[in-house]
Amino acid sequence: MKYLFLTLILISSSVFTSEARVYFVNLEDGDTLKSPFLIQFGLSGKGIAPAGVDRSDTGHHHLLINVDSIDLKASIPSSKNHIHFGGGQTEAMIDLLPGVYSLQLVLGDMYHVPHNPPLSSKKISVKVTD
Repeated sequence: MKYLFLTLILISSSVFTSEARVYFVNLEDGDTLKSPFLIQFGLSGKGIAPAGVDRSDTGHHHLLINVDSIDLKASIPSSKNHIHFGGGQTEAMIDLLPGVYSLQLVLGDMYHVPHNPPLSSKKISVKVTD
């Protein structure tokens, strides 16, 4: 009986654990949007904490707009293309001029450094209209 209980615990823990991932909740690759638009940030397998808060298995979102690559071992810069949500926000209204944009989410730690291994969303392309 003791072995059956231990086996059930091991099976249930492997079923309920999932790899952490970050994703767009309400946007998909190829969407056409009217600015300003709402972006909702999804996260599973980790928690959200504001920048500067030292809590294990947490981080905060960064939105990369038209960014090809970042240094995964350095703090994510802050610019019009690297938007920080250090308050722990899980959504934001974004105002972009008409055009085609690539969007990607990256989870950063309390110092804005990507986790190791990095947690980033799939890069999507959206078209913004008037």
